[in-house]
Amino acid sequence: MFSNWNKWSIIVFIIALLIISPILTIFYSAFLGDTSLWPHLFSTVLPRYTLNTLILMIGVGSLSLIFGISTAWVVTRYDFPGKNIFEWALLLPAAVPAYVIAYTYTDLFEYAGPVQNSLRTIFNWEGAQDYWFPNIRSMGGAILVMSSVLYPYIYLMGRSSFLRMPISFYQTGSIYGKNIFLTVALPLSRPAIIAGLALVLMETISDFGTVDYFAIETLTLGVFNVWLGMNSLSGASQISSVLFIIVVILLTLETIGRKNQRYFEKSSGQNISSIIEAEGIRRLIYSFLCFMPILLGFIIPTSVLLNFVLKGFAVINFQEIFSAMFTSLYIAIISSILVISVSILMITVSYFRSNKFQKFLIF
Repeated sequence: MFSNWNKWSIIVFIIALLIISPILTIFYSAFLGDTSLWPHLFSTVLPRYTLNTLILMIGVGSLSLIFGISTAWVVTRYDFPGKNIFEWALLLPAAVPAYVIAYTYTDLFEYAGPVQNSLRTIFNWEGAQDYWFPNIRSMGGAILVMSSVLYPYIYLMGRSSFLRMPISFYQTGSIYGKNIFLTVALPLSRPAIIAGLALVLMETISDFGTVDYFAIETLTLGVFNVWLGMNSLSGASQISSVLFIIVVILLTLETIGRKNQRYFEKSSGQNISSIIEAEGIRRLIYSFLCFMPILLGFIIPTSVLLNFVLKGFAVINFQEIFSAMFTSLYIAIISSILVISVSILMITVSYFRSNKFQKFLIF
């Protein structure tokens, strides 16, 4: 028994050490390396980087919650035109990287883009001084772009929670004349929604392509600026340590959310869904509500990209494209196999042969 315990402990320890070694390296460089840059960072760029990161997180999180929860509730609770399509189509924006949408929206809405050109033609405006148009390459633009591709995390987890909710809960709320969504569905689905929100926020703070293209100074962009611009690996590590603390907080919230969600799933009994036929204008409202996120996060960017492909079809180097595609598939497949294998091993050890030391490493 001791030899088995020792063998599995060593395996788990080695895997955990490999996973955590980059983090240990960052903290070593941040706090045991050259710390002379800390005062300069605190007095100059770090407050601005942190504030911009928090604003971006709050904005993306709020808009993603609106998109994700509203669509999840509508497709779960009501029957309306296009519902069967919207149920899976609402996941499509997750397949589009945020920085790709940033490029396409900039091409559409910049001064020389088709939208502003059309407005100047229609209203006979001669230049930018004749009208006001929101700048897509801004904090607001970044929030819109990132929310349109990250909301599926919340949609998927919220919808899954709504579907598992027993109809008896809804019936009890109706008997007392309560708003079922606000008093029953939303509070009980809060753990799942928080878990989805944590994933959205982690994706937000780790994004580099969008904030770099929009020139928004976040902590992630600051890491590259300090590392490459100031040639300071220690300074970049110090900013990374702040990012890591934020990620740990989000992971803790996500873990708490999953624990509470598991408790609800075990204690909720039979899971039955109740579908209501939408009537009148609500049918169009619900269809429009579900269509807008798909339009913003998938239809518009893919249409712009398709237009680029058609215009430049004659000069496209398909050999390079297929080479890049196969490389991406190769990396994705190998990474998936590796992650799944390690995860299965960790779960198996945790379930069958776990002790306090192993549980700590797996956590």
